[in-house]
Amino acid sequence: MARILSIWLPTLPLDRLVRRDDPRTGGPFAIVNEKNNAWRLTCVNDAAAKEGLTPDLSLADARAISPDLLTERADPARESGLLRALWRWSDQLSPSSFIDEPDGLVLDITGCAHLFGGEASMAAHASAELSRLRFQCRLAIADTRGAAWSLARFSPDPISNAPPGQTKDALQHLPVDALKVGSDVKDDLKRLGLTSIGQLYSIKTSELARRFGMELVKALGCALGLEPEPVTPIRAPSIFAARMSLPEPIGLTADVLSVLERLSNSVCSRLRDDGKGALRFRLTIRCVDTGDHDISVGFARPCSATDLLIEQFRHPLENFKIEFGADWLRLVADAVEPLHTQQLTLGERDKAHDATLRMLTTIGNRLGFDRLRMYRPLESHLPEGEFETVEVVDAVDKPVWRKSPRKRPLRIFRPPQRLRILSPGRPPGRIEWRGAIYSTKSAEGPERLTAEWWRPDDERTRDYWTIRTNEGARLWLLNYVGAKTYDWRVAGVF
Repeated sequence: MARILSIWLPTLPLDRLVRRDDPRTGGPFAIVNEKNNAWRLTCVNDAAAKEGLTPDLSLADARAISPDLLTERADPARESGLLRALWRWSDQLSPSSFIDEPDGLVLDITGCAHLFGGEASMAAHASAELSRLRFQCRLAIADTRGAAWSLARFSPDPISNAPPGQTKDALQHLPVDALKVGSDVKDDLKRLGLTSIGQLYSIKTSELARRFGMELVKALGCALGLEPEPVTPIRAPSIFAARMSLPEPIGLTADVLSVLERLSNSVCSRLRDDGKGALRFRLTIRCVDTGDHDISVGFARPCSATDLLIEQFRHPLENFKIEFGADWLRLVADAVEPLHTQQLTLGERDKAHDATLRMLTTIGNRLGFDRLRMYRPLESHLPEGEFETVEVVDAVDKPVWRKSPRKRPLRIFRPPQRLRILSPGRPPGRIEWRGAIYSTKSAEGPERLTAEWWRPDDERTRDYWTIRTNEGARLWLLNYVGAKTYDWRVAGVF
């Protein structure tokens, strides 16, 4: 028979700040979030609870009750990351674990409890470890995932254990709120006087389904083991990292590079064994006087070569000052992706491409990869919509450009630039643009374009003319058909 352990972390958002020794948590403190266009409390500490504050209370009412209340907005991303870290921690209890968003863990402990001296000892050990990590928790063990979930959240005991085969008896005194059903179903049950799960046992399933829907029947079946609700474990992603603790602090750049070489050999060899590479590497240097310092480098495409890694770290390390030495270093590979092998080819094209990638990598680490952009074509008949700019790392190994089916200038101005007409005409005979005067020698056009019907931002029809001037410049002129003013603009230069 399967045995399931459910771990509930009721104050996970608050524990995230308590673990950091946030000074605000010393007094009345609460986590708030926006619900139905109003700010409400989602989690309160003991000091706030003593003053009568409870979750789901509006922030305005809470401040009226406790003027000294301090709040922090909920951060689901950080809370999810902390929950994933606890999921990795739970491997010490069972290899089959599952994240129960947003504040719980589910573990299949079948065949694992004897390693801790029994289920009771295992639950006590997990509770003690979480308390040591400064997490508030409630735990329950039952035959089914639904029963363990209900007991962990609604049992009066912080640690509950439903003996094997006695799930029905363990759940009968719990309120109907312990079932995973919507609030409307719970309200309907309470309105009819059904306040505990045990009261539902005597009612036929068909009657429950007819009156309350299949949601209640399924939830009750999952809790009692009549409906399957397996624990599907997921594998934690591999972490490619290496660290080194030094017996004596080091401060010379050459020594740091020597340690980095040993760390990178370890990390890169594991990456190559898995057929992967990393777009970013992060080196953490722990100085004895100033603490941890992070140095990151990036690559234009996934990398697993030690020499390239050392080459990119050399410049930032030469500018990094270590006053009293560093005694701990850690190298982590971030943004790990599969490293696709490439077929060997003749010629210098691949060598030139690799050289370009190394150049982009070096420039990106100096200036920032977000500053390196390149053009990518788009499907549009309007000249300003035929292209966009993207970061180089997103398009460096992809087809970047294709020839436009229409004749377009090399440079297009967004927005088109104004000019002054010296000799009117269609197109003008003489114009002044950017302080220079141009006279028309020949002209081609017009090319009439209308706006895209699904974009109402600019519905004007426009005519484009290509003119060759006596001064040698080829300009792309634009005017709007039917406009109140007969203005011309320079839309591009060939």
